[in-house]
Amino acid sequence: MTLEKHNRYILKDTTATIGFVLSVLCGLLFTSSAYADQGICLNTTKQVARQYSLPQYLLGSIALTESGRWDKSLKTKVAWPWTVTSGGKGEYFQNKNAAIAHVRKLKNAGVSNIDVGCMQINLRYHPDAFASLSDAFDPKTNVQYAAKFLTDLKSQWGSWREAVRRYHSADLSRGHAYEQRVTQNKSDLRTTSYAAMQPAHRALSSQSHNRKTPELIQAERAKAKADAAAWRKRKLAEYMARKAARNDG
Repeated sequence: MTLEKHNRYILKDTTATIGFVLSVLCGLLFTSSAYADQGICLNTTKQVARQYSLPQYLLGSIALTESGRWDKSLKTKVAWPWTVTSGGKGEYFQNKNAAIAHVRKLKNAGVSNIDVGCMQINLRYHPDAFASLSDAFDPKTNVQYAAKFLTDLKSQWGSWREAVRRYHSADLSRGHAYEQRVTQNKSDLRTTSYAAMQPAHRALSSQSHNRKTPELIQAERAKAKADAAAWRKRKLAEYMARKAARNDG
């Protein structure tokens, strides 16, 4: 093999390696972002519950009932902020933009019965709840609206139990079944295993609120590419040095 061909082989091999490394790094960034979203809903329900003087676990247990899904990594059920439901089971999206895109697709298809976000606020029955879809999927805005709605229902019907039932449906049998699911999730929230998990959720939520800006991500990617180019240059230099040593020998 000529030196020129060998150099091309080395460059091709190192480029492929660099591409793989960069793809892994991008995947890790995406995964860590999704992982950080796991604690947003439940931590937001705690903050909003204090703000509106709601009973402990009320908002959290409803969030788990509405947008909860099993998380393998945490081995527990978590409320997912990027949940969309339109007739049937909820769909869980990786991020806010994907959830918004799906809602727009549904609306363009003429669908109006759509539940969104941590608390699954229905866009047909609450058309004035949010100024935009971005607000609809903002966890704090979404949970605050649910808190206000529940407070109004409690004032109207006289108890939090009735408020929970009416939050789901005016149909008494459906409301009763729903309230039982909420009660079970409330029990789960009180368990020792779940309480032990809360520090991790707080850390995850903090990470999500301090998420990297697009500019910072772009700068980090540029640095990764520069580091990869330097690595490729260094490896080529090492190869040339070894080849020169063999020729001298």
